[in-house]
Amino acid sequence: MSRRKRGRESDDFMESKIVTPSEGDLFGLVLRRLGGSWLEVSCSDRKIRKVLIPGKMRRTRICEGDVILIRPWYGMQEDTRGDVIHKYNRSEVRWLLKSRYREELEKILPEDILEE
Repeated sequence: MSRRKRGRESDDFMESKIVTPSEGDLFGLVLRRLGGSWLEVSCSDRKIRKVLIPGKMRRTRICEGDVILIRPWYGMQEDTRGDVIHKYNRSEVRWLLKSRYREELEKILPEDILEE
């Protein structure tokens, strides 16, 4: 098998494994940790939200500069609050930048990350 074919298979594998946003979910960039289970996040709809890390995500280390997937609290405080759904690693962010989600990520990511 040539190297190119293996590369395409890994892209298909990545696509099936990566958590993509469902309707209403947003990408976010962690600006700072607020203490406890709270984060301040810049979201892809250009709003800054105070986001809660739910119990199932508490073991995941989330630091400043991480790209996360959030779900706003629809029905109450949807413009100011939300929950973390998933944290993306570097390879997942690179894959997302090559996919149809590039425009949403360009709204939140600094230019030095986009150039990589």
